[in-house]
Amino acid sequence: MRLSEKLGALCAGAAILPLLVAALVVLSQLSAHARHRAEEDLQREAQAAAAIADKRLSELRSAAQRLADDIANHALAGGDDTRGHATPQARIQDMLSRALQDGGLDFVIVADTQGRVIARHNDLPAPTETLTAGDDRNPLAAAVLSSGQPLAAAVSEGAGRLKTLGLDLRAQVKLVNGAVIDQALMTEAAAPIQGGGRSVGVVLIGQMVNNDAKPRPGATTLQTPLVAEIRQTLYRQSDADAGAVVVYQNAIIASSVAGSDNEAGLALMGALCDTAQSPAPVSQSNEDYVIAWQPVKALDGGEVGRVGVARAARSLRGAVPAARTALLLILLVAAALAGAGGFFYGRTIGARLDGLNEAVTRWGVGELSAPARDREPVIEGLAKLTARDEVSRLAASLEQTRESFRQAIDRLRRR
Repeated sequence: MRLSEKLGALCAGAAILPLLVAALVVLSQLSAHARHRAEEDLQREAQAAAAIADKRLSELRSAAQRLADDIANHALAGGDDTRGHATPQARIQDMLSRALQDGGLDFVIVADTQGRVIARHNDLPAPTETLTAGDDRNPLAAAVLSSGQPLAAAVSEGAGRLKTLGLDLRAQVKLVNGAVIDQALMTEAAAPIQGGGRSVGVVLIGQMVNNDAKPRPGATTLQTPLVAEIRQTLYRQSDADAGAVVVYQNAIIASSVAGSDNEAGLALMGALCDTAQSPAPVSQSNEDYVIAWQPVKALDGGEVGRVGVARAARSLRGAVPAARTALLLILLVAAALAGAGGFFYGRTIGARLDGLNEAVTRWGVGELSAPARDREPVIEGLAKLTARDEVSRLAASLEQTRESFRQAIDRLRRR
């Protein structure tokens, strides 16, 4: 390979290599930045989901207070009633049924000041049934009877209370590892029943989070499942690769992330996940998701579960593939131009040296008439750049040497 070709290849490589290194750095930074931005957006969406959950608790608290006031004014006080001489117990039972339907509730319970249940939506209570004693003690009912103020919070209900309320089978969530969760995470509210200026009992209402994800047409906000409301609020205009999830005991018990068959609530149900990490990766059915979490608090401030938003991992990459493709195209064009320019520059230097080498070779056979001239660049604008470089100075030195030899030979001949 001639020197001009070697120099051309070397200069082309020297021009392309920095571009490749810069492109790798830019691609890495682009991916990292896009990922970071996507995770920040997901965290903000999770905070919005937690705010929606808090709003749901406020709505439940107001609904509980309205029901407590209705019971005090129309059932216990014997106010207007379309059924004439119905007993207070019958009036209360009728109110519980209407409240259950109007509020999209899963249970309604009324207890006296000692916590003994006197009415519930699904059946007559047992004489010993209570909200404030035993393993099924309800912290909200106990706190309201103590403070006289309406309260709302998330509550974990055990299998015994769920069976009493007729919710035990509906609450069960089958996990991907074959286990079954038979407890339920509830959003509950309690309010005091005031009569004659004093508390005469308490109303306890609640909605079950387990397996609840499908909104009903024409439903009010309170009648819409929590995860469905979050998805409708945050992802109304988005595709079906995002939604809300609720985790209990490290297992997802409710989801509004659409599955492959576009049935809401199918994807991620029963999946096990790490709630200590946020955002956290979760895989199911050959699909990867990323979930950002926010805690769900009980009345005492302890964490009983987590609400989160999930997105398909591929959607978090956003415009990165398109940007990467555009960057690669730009890189290819720039590399081709830089390589061509480097090769041309290197070959030009080699050609200039080849010209000087040819002149020196002719001198070696006695042709001192051949001048050692530097070749003019093909592009005239480059003449100033090559006028005083090492090759041009070498050509001038060789030409001076040739002239000295020629004059010395002429002097020898004249003698």
